[in-house]
Amino acid sequence: MQTTFADTVLNITVTGPLVRLELGTVTPAPGSNGKQEFTTTPTQQVVMPLEGFIRAFGMQETVIKKLVADGVIKAQPAAAPGAAAG
Repeated sequence: MQTTFADTVLNITVTGPLVRLELGTVTPAPGSNGKQEFTTTPTQQVVMPLEGFIRAFGMQETVIKKLVADGVIKAQPAAAPGAAAG
């Protein structure tokens, strides 16, 4: 089995019955204003059928619920529909 490292999912696209997850890495870069900024670089793409993506989401949801229950992470309140991210 091949291991792939990614810091984040940069984009998710649904095209017909396929879901494409664009993975990437994050690297620090000096900012022009003296603050550290970060650059994301696409590295790989995972393509899977919609049904597999839905199963994977369910597995991730189960892991997150366990991490919250174990106190490893704190639950975040859901954003109100239509609220701007900031």
